[in-house]
Order: sequence, then structure tokens, then C-alpha cells
Amino acid sequence: MKFERLRSFVVLAERLHFGVAAQSLNLSQPALSNQIRQLEEDLGAPLFDRGRHGAQLTEVGRIFLDEARDLLRHADRVTEIGRRTARGETGRLAVGFGFSTITVVPRVIVKFRKRRPDVWIDLREMSTLQQLDALRAGRLHVGFVRMPAGREFRQLRVLEDRLVLVVPKAERRDKRKIELSLFRDSPFIMPRRSLSVSLHDQILGLCAKYGFHPRVVQEAHEDRTIPALVAAGLGVAIISVSQLVHTSLEGITVHALDDEMARWQVGAAWRKSQGSPLTAEFLEILKDELSQ
Repeated sequence: MKFERLRSFVVLAERLHFGVAAQSLNLSQPALSNQIRQLEEDLGAPLFDRGRHGAQLTEVGRIFLDEARDLLRHADRVTEIGRRTARGETGRLAVGFGFSTITVVPRVIVKFRKRRPDVWIDLREMSTLQQLDALRAGRLHVGFVRMPAGREFRQLRVLEDRLVLVVPKAERRDKRKIELSLFRDSPFIMPRRSLSVSLHDQILGLCAKYGFHPRVVQEAHEDRTIPALVAAGLGVAIISVSQLVHTSLEGITVHALDDEMARWQVGAAWRKSQGSPLTAEFLEILKDELSQ
């Protein structure tokens, strides 16, 4: 059943005159008559009683009219939603992020919501590997990941993050920058590898560069618990600067690690085939935020 026939039927049912209805629809009268006849054939019953002075709805036509109006209203609503989505006025935007961008992403989200209040933002905290898999599968539109993300993605550098050594205040050393090898025999608190494979392996690789494997006494299920365990005196830990953003520094001392292996770039990544206007607008706001 074609929507153009339904619209012609509704207009004719309101005008009850083939000539007037045809003019309103910008159709010839034979073309309108043909559409109504085809609709009646689809239904298997007449919709109008034709007469010299116009047309009258049959019983089937009166019942069908209410349903046809509802169906057309729904079709118009669906069409309008599609057009608004194509213009980037509504829809859904899925964004992934990690602890490195925990302050940047919310600022961009706030600005985006002001521009597009009708867009649903699906915000997910995920590791880099999880985000890349989700980007490939189309479950994310934009991810904030360790760079480089791979040649299959477009990328925009956002910030640099780095590792630091945190120790209990009681073990404070004189220098802010120290040699990591001095802590080869210290008890270490490590994040679980499932939290972030890249971070976990980077910490192990950095320790290996200085000739030791950390003596792990505790694995943490959440990044935010690690500084608290250090402050309590359980051991030392290597964490990122971004993990310290929402951490009280009481009870711990932070030492910089002056090593290129302790640094990495974080950037926004999205699929090259991603043509969503919502994605483009989100990235435009991100670039504006970074320029400031």
C-alpha cells in the first residue's frame, strides 16, 4: 500500500469532490480516480459512493479514514525525525573516554548539549582497546584513546599524559625527579591489567628498562583506590598524572619520571567512513576547546 494513495484518499475524504481534491493534490482527475481505484482493489472494498454531485464515504471508507490519518501522521513524524537526524538536530552520539581525558571530555559534552539539547549522548568510560573495538564495530562514534590509534582511523591529538611515581609521605626523597631503580625492592601496588592493558604493560615495561620486575603486593580494581593505598603505607605505585586530578595529595609524595617511555599522547579517534553530522559537530567543539 503506497502512502501517496493514502494521502489522496484522505484529501478526497475531506473534500468529497474528485475535481476539488485533484486540484488540491496537483493531480489530474483521472490520475486521482486511478489511485483511489487501486487502493480499493488493495482493500477489496469500495471506499466511496460516486455520484453526479461528488462522492460519499462508504462504511468501510469511514472506518479506514481514521486509521489512514493516524498512519500518515506517524509517517510524517518518522520522516521529520529522519530529516532532523540528517541535519544533526537530533539522534544519538556515542563517545568513549578514559581517565586521561576525564576533565576534557565533560567540558566538550556540556558545550555540545547547549547546541544540541535533543541529541542523546551515550558516554562510556572504557580502555583504549575497548574503545578501538567499539569504533570498528560502530558502537562508538568518537573515542579518546592512546595514540597512534591505527591507520584505519582519523585522529586528533588532545593532550599528553605521563607516568609518575607516588610514595607514602614517610618515604619522601629529597629530589622530585628520582631514579626508578632505587625502588626495585619496594612493595608495589598495581592496577589490574583488565582495567587498562596498555597502562599495565607500560608500567611493567618501564620497570624492566630499569632492570627489575615490580614486587606486587596488591592489585587494585579501580584506579582511584591506588593513591589511597599508597597513602595508607601499603607500598609505592606508578600511576598517570591524570589519575591524580581528583586525588587528595595528603599522605603521598609525587615524583616525576624523566623518561620518554613514561609519556604518551592521547587523542580523539573516529572511523574514516564516519559521516555523521553529529560527529562532525562534536569534533568542531573539541577543536575549539583545545584552541582555548
